[in-house]
Amino acid sequence: MNKTILHDHLDGGLRPSTALELAKQIHYTPLLETDDVSTFFDRSDSSSLDHYLEAFTHTIALMQTGANLERIAYEAAEDMHNNGINMYESRYAPFYSVNETLSPAKVIDSINSGFKKAENDFGIKSGLILCGMRHDFDNVGQVAELAIETKDKIIGFDIAGPELNFMPSLFETSFMKIKEAGINITIHAGEGDGVHSIKDALSNGAQRIGHGVRIIEDINLETGELGDTSKELIDKQIPLEVCITSNIHTNMYKSVEDHPIKNLIDSGFNISLNTDNRLMSNTNVNKEIQIAESLGIANVEQLLVNSTSYSFLD
Repeated sequence: MNKTILHDHLDGGLRPSTALELAKQIHYTPLLETDDVSTFFDRSDSSSLDHYLEAFTHTIALMQTGANLERIAYEAAEDMHNNGINMYESRYAPFYSVNETLSPAKVIDSINSGFKKAENDFGIKSGLILCGMRHDFDNVGQVAELAIETKDKIIGFDIAGPELNFMPSLFETSFMKIKEAGINITIHAGEGDGVHSIKDALSNGAQRIGHGVRIIEDINLETGELGDTSKELIDKQIPLEVCITSNIHTNMYKSVEDHPIKNLIDSGFNISLNTDNRLMSNTNVNKEIQIAESLGIANVEQLLVNSTSYSFLD
């Protein structure tokens, strides 16, 4: 049986040892001046979402050549393979790596080259979801156009970044174009914003919801009564891409015990278990499995098996 990860950010999953090695190559001072790279990136005690996201400026600085992107993609797929994953969906905002020598198409080709090498070496099948950054209206439009131009090289389109005040409907035109081109859509919603953001994502063609855990606010846990958006998710069998550790580290919930994943499973939602940002959250697939098991979820690995049927790779 295949086991699949649906929600993992390429720039959030570098190996610390690779980050240090690449930093030395370009003399990237912030990493060279730190005593321990793993500790430098670990945002498990982040005081705010801004503090958590600040770490990405340092990984992106290392993702400015085709060779580096290829290596990072290869190692991400290898690490997934080593955690028992057969199918791996990775997502990235491609324009973060565009520069004088690296075109948008070259960014995609470099990442896919790394994935292909990992498939040849380990048998793991990987695919790339392009992310538009929702706090930058022009960027979302550019990424949507790029997705359409390169749709045979990618598996989907997403918008990431701060959710509050940046509803999916702001980018309705881009989503319409993406749908017309036959490209798969997953949208970050129900993490930094509430149930209405999930409803809005569904209205803009989301086939899956990135995170989506705040749908718990649309359920009466005492009676089991579902709100309209909850009913729509369940009726349409829309999967939620849940990332437990990440939700704790971005201060959505105070502790693992407060996380609603088990209630969501018990309420009948399609739940996939994911890693989100392995470097910043100091996590991996096996750690997420252990955390889910600690919450009393039976047969956690079945969540990874079920994710195969939700995958844009399948």
